[in-house]
Amino acid sequence: MGNRVQIPDEGARIVSLSPGATEILFELGLDDSIVGVSDFCDYPPKATAGKPKMGGFSTPNIEMIQAQAPHVVVLTKSMPIGLKHQFDRLGIKLFVAESKSFEELLRTILELGALTGRVQEAKSIVHGMKINAGEVVATIRSVSTRPVTTMIEIWANPYYVAGKNTLPGDIVRLAGGSVVPESSKEYPLLSEEAILEIDPEALLLGHNVGAEPVAESHRNVASISAIRNNKVFIPDPDIFLRPGPRVVSALREIAEFLHPEAF
Repeated sequence: MGNRVQIPDEGARIVSLSPGATEILFELGLDDSIVGVSDFCDYPPKATAGKPKMGGFSTPNIEMIQAQAPHVVVLTKSMPIGLKHQFDRLGIKLFVAESKSFEELLRTILELGALTGRVQEAKSIVHGMKINAGEVVATIRSVSTRPVTTMIEIWANPYYVAGKNTLPGDIVRLAGGSVVPESSKEYPLLSEEAILEIDPEALLLGHNVGAEPVAESHRNVASISAIRNNKVFIPDPDIFLRPGPRVVSALREIAEFLHPEAF
């Protein structure tokens, strides 16, 4: 966003309004530097529970944030532009952590490490994530399996799905899936007719639901291959959708679901 951000090596004060970034910051060992988190930041549970809550990531409490006198606020691009202007007027620096692919996530971790003086810690996290992801990809390739056409449902009624140009879309690609529909939009809205025409082989649900709600919300598209063949999986959305170190766990789970023959 064109911001030049610099924080002190000692005594840095950070407010994180991004659940994914919060996980990264704690993984970097910055517990004492985090002086506020969003209402949705809940991992690690014990660490985040003791931090002051600053409101929603798109509806933060500006007065509470200002009272913490942060050197930087870490957030996502979903923040309304009006809030950016308020932060600018208060002289509060912003760091935008927005990852649309696995590689971008790795770069974000390195950037946060550079910003906070935790370069080696960031490199260690990235190295571990690369190894874990590489093992999964290599396992799939070892059996030469073809990609499984997969729809990533973010919400039902109406149906919103994640496209291939998103972090969850890239995770599915690495896990041996081919994300449908082919759309330039990041999170397109689909009609029931469109879903029936796409007829995905596998369905990932990015929202926590049980078996009965799935059947009820998908009764008009129950003829698609994914539902007929019981190829429906519900990964933990906090792990799958958040741009944080835990996405490699979701990657493995999804790969095992899409290609059980390889594991």
